[in-house]
Amino acid sequence: MAHTHHAPDDASHSDAHHHHAHSPHPHGTLGHEQPDAGSMATLLDLDAAVTGHYLDDVAGRIEALVTRPTRVIDLGSGTGTGTLALARRFPTAQIVALDNSTELLERVATAASRDGIDDRVRTVTADLDHALPAEVIDVDIAWASSTMHHFADPGALLSSTFAAMRPGGVLAVVEIDELPTFLPADTAEGEVERRLRASANARHWNAHPDWSSTITDAGFELVDTIDVVTHIDNPPHAARDYAALWIGRARNGLADEITDDDRTVLDRLLGDGPTSVSARDDLVVDARRVAWLARRPA
Repeated sequence: MAHTHHAPDDASHSDAHHHHAHSPHPHGTLGHEQPDAGSMATLLDLDAAVTGHYLDDVAGRIEALVTRPTRVIDLGSGTGTGTLALARRFPTAQIVALDNSTELLERVATAASRDGIDDRVRTVTADLDHALPAEVIDVDIAWASSTMHHFADPGALLSSTFAAMRPGGVLAVVEIDELPTFLPADTAEGEVERRLRASANARHWNAHPDWSSTITDAGFELVDTIDVVTHIDNPPHAARDYAALWIGRARNGLADEITDDDRTVLDRLLGDGPTSVSARDDLVVDARRVAWLARRPA
C-alpha cells in the first residue's frame, strides 16, 4: 500500500539530502558506469510500473492549484512516464516533453501515439542546463521529476521557467529521497541489500539539496513540501525485474567495496536459481520521494 503525507513544518528537506547523490544525466548511474539510453529507459519504465503512484499523488495536488491548464512542460521527460500521466490528468492541455536524448523522446512520441494522445504531446530536444528553449512560453505547469539535480545551473533554469510561466502557474519538483529496497529487512539477503544501499548513499548517489530556496530565489512562491512514501507488501510482477536491475547496477557500480561474502549473496540473487530475485515471492518495495510545489504569484 502506498501512502502520501505532508512533511512536518520543522522537517526541513535541507542538507540531509546531500548524502544521496549528484550524477550526470541520465540519472541512475553508480560508480563510473554510464548507462545507454535503452537500459536507462528500462529502469525508468520499471520504476514507474512499481512506484508510479507518486505521479498521481503529486498531479492531484497540482490539479487543486491550477484550473484548466493549456500548456504543461516536462523538464527532462525521459521515457515520458510523467508526460503521459500529466496528459491523462489534464486532458485540455498540450504537454511538451523536453529532454536531451532524442532516443528517449522517440519513446515518448511512440507511447503518446499508442495512447491516442499524440495530438496533445509534443517532444522537443533541448539542453536544459541553463534555460528553457526560447519558444517555450505561456506555461501553466512545469514538472521536473528526478531531473533537477542533473542540470548544470538549476537556479538559472528555474528563473527561465518562471519567466515562461503564466501568473498563477505551478511548478512541481520531485526527487528520490530514499533509494528503493526490495528484500525483507529481517533476511540475510535484506541485510546485504541495505549495506549496498548504505554504500550507494556514501557515494552520494542521486544527491539533491532542499530546493526550497532555489525555487523562491527564482521568483516562485513555495506552496507545499510533500513526502511521498511507498511501501508495497505484494508488489506487481514488474518489481522482480526492477529489483534485479537495481541490485545488478548497484553490484557492478560498487564492485570495489563489496565483500566476497556479500558478492556471493548478490550473485545468487541475480542468478537463475530458486533463491534469485526473479523467483522470490516475498519482495517488499520501500522507497521515498519528496516533492516541492510552488507557483508564480498571480
